Order: sequence, then structure tokens, then C-alpha cells
Amino acid sequence: MRTLFKFAAAVFAGSLLAGCGDEDFTGAYRLDATKELVFVLNIRGDEADLFSEKGKDSRIAHYGQFKVSVKGEKLFLDDVNSDDRWVMTRNVDERSLDCLNCETINLKDTVHWKYDPQGPYDLEQLLKEQAREDEEVFNAELEKMRQQALEKDRRNAEAPKLAHYEGDWVYQRTTKTDPLTIMTIWRKSQIKSWSFKFESMDRLKHEVPGFEVTGAGLKIGEGSKAHLYTLSADKQVLTCMDCKRSERWAKSDPNKDLSDRHYARKMAGNP
Repeated sequence: MRTLFKFAAAVFAGSLLAGCGDEDFTGAYRLDATKELVFVLNIRGDEADLFSEKGKDSRIAHYGQFKVSVKGEKLFLDDVNSDDRWVMTRNVDERSLDCLNCETINLKDTVHWKYDPQGPYDLEQLLKEQAREDEEVFNAELEKMRQQALEKDRRNAEAPKLAHYEGDWVYQRTTKTDPLTIMTIWRKSQIKSWSFKFESMDRLKHEVPGFEVTGAGLKIGEGSKAHLYTLSADKQVLTCMDCKRSERWAKSDPNKDLSDRHYARKMAGNP
């Protein structure tokens, strides 16, 4: 009787070992399809998902779901929405996977899927987080557009007050390193400025600064960078009243064109 019991126990233990002989493929595996596109095979127990990460922001797109089955050392992935079946096996590194029939996604056979130690991933949570971030970006863009519309309305309301300052103005250089800077002030186009290298006339920057006409003068710029300018009695010079260094602008002759670089340089001066 004792011999029979030992034999039965041995058979039962052997059956347990046989049942545990299949590979456990749970984890995540990556395939670099292109420079900016990565496929991720995410296996969790008897289910798997295929998703991609694209671009610098690793945008996630869900491609499909699979039923997982394992027979010996082979992994079978059955697409829940089609008859496609992927067959995979463990790579010689005993971590990654080699696909034996990946032509189902128009990839060559025996494609190598590199093991990702960060997996498996909670794909549902990843998609929720991406949607939340998208909503934040969308709301930020809406707010930006709202602020731009408010600023446009404010500028349009202030524009008629620019009549006193209208003209094309040239910054009076005080050092050899100063650029050639031209500022236009008109009620229709409001305030714009351009800076150029003095010698080559290569453009350095173009700005459309904020402005406000006050009883004390014309404020140009935004926030802490705004400065107050006053107009001379003959309306030919704009002078900054609160700049750290001397800043003066001379009004150009309305009968001459500042696109004439020689005239523009002469107006700016060459200290």
C-alpha cells in the first residue's frame, strides 16, 4: 500500500511539473520599426496589446488586442478582431522574442522584439494620461488664443491715440556695436520694429511690441520691460525716460525711403 501511495504521489508531482513547463512570456517587447516609430507588444497573462510610440513625444496609438496561448516554448498571439495569428519564440538571450510569421503586420519573418524591463504596461492608464495631457495642451492653446484676442482688441483701442507719434523712427547709435534699428509707428499698422547688422544689413530680429499711450508719454514693451518715451517739442525725436542708458530715436524724412541703406545708416549714425 505504501509503495502504491508513493507511486501515485510521484505521478501527481510529475503532472504538476509538466503543467508548469510552458514559458511565461508576461512582459513588454519593443520593435524599432522606423527612426520615430516603435511598436510595443504588451503581454499580461492570457491577454496582449500592440501599441506604438511615435515621434519625440512618444505619442501612443493602440493597434490591437490578442489572446495569448503558450505551447511548450512557443507563444501564440491570436488577434481578437481577425484570423491573424502570430507565432513567437524566445530569443537565444532568453529575454527577447523572435517572431516567426510577422508578415501579418507587413514585417519580415523572424523579427526581433527586444525585451523591455519596464513592462508590462498599464495601457489603459497610459492612454488616459495622454488624453489628460492633450486636454491640458488644448486648454492652454484656447487660453493663449483668448489672450491674443484680448490683446488685439486692446491694441486696436489704443491705436487711434498713436496719431501724435506717427512716423518712421531710427535708433540713434551710441556705440560701434549697436545695430541699425528702425521702428514704425502708425495708427493703421501700430508699432513694429526691425534690427539689422549695421555693415551688412542682415536682419537680426523683428518685433511687434505692446504699447500704451498715457498722459506721461508712449509706453512701448510688455510688463517690466516696458519703457516710457516722450516726444520733443518739434516732434522729431523720441527719448526714453527710464532706460538704463541713453536712448533716442530720430524721425526720418517722410519723402525718403529707409530701405535705402545709405540713408538708413546716415540716420542711425556711426559713432
